[in-house]
Amino acid sequence: MALACPSCEVGAAEYVGMADDGRNEMRCTTCGHHWMHGARPVSPRAVTPKPVKTPTPRTRAPRAATTSRPVTTRSVPAPAAAPVVRRFPTLDDVPGEALQRLAALKAAWPRQRPRPDPYAADFRRLYELMFSRAGLPHAEPGPLKDFVTTDVLALSGNTSSFSREWRKLGDRDASQRFRDAVEYLLRGESGDDEQSPDDPPLEDRFTALVEQTSPHAMGGARESVLTHVLAVARPERFLPILTVDGGSGGEGKREIVASVLGVELPPVDRTRHTIGRVACGSNDLLVDALGAGFADLDDAAAFLLWAHAQA
Repeated sequence: MALACPSCEVGAAEYVGMADDGRNEMRCTTCGHHWMHGARPVSPRAVTPKPVKTPTPRTRAPRAATTSRPVTTRSVPAPAAAPVVRRFPTLDDVPGEALQRLAALKAAWPRQRPRPDPYAADFRRLYELMFSRAGLPHAEPGPLKDFVTTDVLALSGNTSSFSREWRKLGDRDASQRFRDAVEYLLRGESGDDEQSPDDPPLEDRFTALVEQTSPHAMGGARESVLTHVLAVARPERFLPILTVDGGSGGEGKREIVASVLGVELPPVDRTRHTIGRVACGSNDLLVDALGAGFADLDDAAAFLLWAHAQA
């Protein structure tokens, strides 16, 4: 893999030469940025041994002359080079043979098949209206709780922590907290359906809600719940595949990207590849790779699970 430019993050580094301090000078062929790659030189004080005092030989009765021992010094190893940060993979990183196999799987996928749940279309229409800017303030506690705990459209997974939080708060306060979390996820502080420059990006709002660092967060409303909301409220973008890592079931977006596209997603961290960025980025990568030929993203998700099972 080519070294990524720290400025534009494109893997297009070109070796220019060695600098006087021993590091490699690199240039990005895309944006022209120059930088030094490799370990910084260590201060001479850290590696130059202190002078060793030779002990003064003690005079004794005439005997054979003593010989001084050779002085040995330990060298200090140079620090390891900082790891190169991986950029998030895009469709350009998918191998050609994986795309060919994907096309073959799409052609082989049986077209005459029942939907996973005949109620899914009605469920989607109901909650798409409920999560709209006009509908959310009037959403009742019962349907809001049912949205999280039901397996219609997508498997919700373990919702015990959400149910505990709901019971602790009571219907009125719990429904208000959940409405607040959904509103912030979808529309930020500005309340706009389109991304406002005054709000953090969707990916960062998602992360803040999952990590409970936002005042709008609700206990138990984490990755799978928030992705479920996005799959209903933004059906043109988000697949109803609710987690990055599939756990024991092995049907998360990480496993599907690896088996269907032959690409490894970076691990989730707290700085660059946050849960929100990996969750949204992996979703977008799968949707881009799938292309046309599906009735909707529910249909596309069913295909992905089938294709993953063929690997």
